[in-house]
Amino acid sequence: MPRLLIVTLALLAAGGTLLLNWPSPAAVVSPPVAQARPVVQSAPAVVPGAAPHVVAPSSAAAALAPLVGTEVDGRLSTNAAGNLLVDLGVRDYFDYFLSAVDQAGLDASLGALLADVRGRLAEPARSQLVDLLGDYLEYKRASLALMQQPLAPSQQQPQGQLAALQDAFERLAQLRRSHFSAAAVEGLFGAEEAYARYTLETLGLNARTDLSEADKALALAQAREQLPAALQASELRQQQALVQQAEQARLWREGADEQQVRAFLALTYDPPTVERLLAEQRRERLWQQRYSAYREALAEQRSAGLSALDQQREQVRLRQRLFAAEDYHRVETYDAIASHLQQPNP
Repeated sequence: MPRLLIVTLALLAAGGTLLLNWPSPAAVVSPPVAQARPVVQSAPAVVPGAAPHVVAPSSAAAALAPLVGTEVDGRLSTNAAGNLLVDLGVRDYFDYFLSAVDQAGLDASLGALLADVRGRLAEPARSQLVDLLGDYLEYKRASLALMQQPLAPSQQQPQGQLAALQDAFERLAQLRRSHFSAAAVEGLFGAEEAYARYTLETLGLNARTDLSEADKALALAQAREQLPAALQASELRQQQALVQQAEQARLWREGADEQQVRAFLALTYDPPTVERLLAEQRRERLWQQRYSAYREALAEQRSAGLSALDQQREQVRLRQRLFAAEDYHRVETYDAIASHLQQPNP
């Protein structure tokens, strides 16, 4: 039953809607280690205690037929230094435009989103949001693939349903951390994950046979009391991740070698985590180098006077030569973003 995992993930996510009116922590976007993406970010400055600036609305969404007559969902905010604050409002903003993909297509939906961003954000927040958009699109594709995976036979039995929920949550949490920085995960998903953990703890307590009803009620009350603390902990982890991310970016920027970065990461993480992070960064730098070479080759083709059809064929050949098949979606996403960013402002 390939869609059973969808049900388990939906059960975990359902509680997250209760958090929409809660003040969610916001992450200030920091530049990635590799800077070869279509848009280069400027380094942010975190201003503790500064009130976020909420950006005025734009009307570019009216260009998409499925969104005509609707108001743009979500909220884009910046700090005093003009850097994007990443919170649930950014996620809602992305999802609002992406909800039109089925009817209007990805290219048109991205075009409307980017046109709207031009009317809302100045640099460096604009480039930071575009960079985050690329990661978010890849995450959405990967999460849909995850939700289509079938459950194991043991998880389809009543006694295995809680284990299925726990496994689904852990796999989704791991997927998020493979696509976003720690700070972005906390900003976009921190409150939802805190509530999901509470939900799983509640289900686990209700399933226990070694507790009396009074003990269960007491444990459930204690779990509920921890929800605000969990959100506070999420904000603290976010700030710690921002500091760690900024220092790590500084090391790479100033020419530190991998051993120096390893020593810095070892101050925060255990050895297996350090090696995993270094391996991920190594792969990302290599991918960004390939994408940069790919974009340069495309620019050379355009200047060579090839016809549009020949350019398209050469572009396909370049993708096949430089990237693995599993990277094609990411390349197409970056290409679509780069194409719209190259268009002149209206």
